[in-house]
Amino acid sequence: MDTDSRAMTVSAKKFYSLSSSTIDLVSESAFFARLKMRNGTFKLTQPSRFRELEVAFRPLIAERAASLHDILDVGVSTGLTTVELSKFLESCGATVHITATDLFVEAHIVEFAPWVTVFCDPEGWPLQYDLRGVAVRPWIRRLDYVTLAFAPLLLARVLLQPRLRARVRAGKSRQVQMITRSLPENGKINFVEDDIMSRSQHLAGRFDLVRAANILNTNYFSLDQIRTAIENIHSYLRGPGALVVVTRTNRAQENAGTLFELKEDGSFAALERVGGGSEIEKLLLDFRAS
Repeated sequence: MDTDSRAMTVSAKKFYSLSSSTIDLVSESAFFARLKMRNGTFKLTQPSRFRELEVAFRPLIAERAASLHDILDVGVSTGLTTVELSKFLESCGATVHITATDLFVEAHIVEFAPWVTVFCDPEGWPLQYDLRGVAVRPWIRRLDYVTLAFAPLLLARVLLQPRLRARVRAGKSRQVQMITRSLPENGKINFVEDDIMSRSQHLAGRFDLVRAANILNTNYFSLDQIRTAIENIHSYLRGPGALVVVTRTNRAQENAGTLFELKEDGSFAALERVGGGSEIEKLLLDFRAS
């Protein structure tokens, strides 16, 4: 297996030893972008990717700033854009606390030997190998099936995952979080692991605004799954007047999103659109509370 195609910019061991002042957001995004979760997704994000939505939605958000306190940001990846959301809402005059959720937040650094370190999730799924300081991807590409490089990668995962899981559960690892180093230390953003497809009672009826950015789209989920997510989001809203932002960034880095408001009858109304609106806008407009 060629080293160049498998090497990462920095190993997890080194990344988590760096202070927030010594790594820029572009390098941070490149590090996380090479991590493939066990559900097949990557932690892909970039700075300022939702700026055009902020410009378009600012007047409406500013009008409601006094009523925006508790915010839910779902499927946040590393939370880089969550930090930007916090700054945007505060610039509109709101004083907010944000709960940021993602399916994969917690991770572990496990040292097998002085020259072998594995970065994995709590179930022992390998996210990165570190061999004498050289970061190596553990996931399999299509090309690996042609070159037969998939065989050692697959064997390593099968052999290592139960051992990694055992070490994690025995406390023989360094626990870290896969979140941005730009997170402020003021406690206004709290990260929790959560699945948007499973309703969480501890989130029910709490939020004045919910944002679902780059998560609810037909490439990832079926229409029935998206309807389930919409029902869950509805249950998390505090009540009439609460806002929902659903948006997606395409490969050209263009955003298509809609700002919704919860009406008295429990349905949604579209207040503003960017890029023609969210691709699942109709599903929200057709939603009716049970």
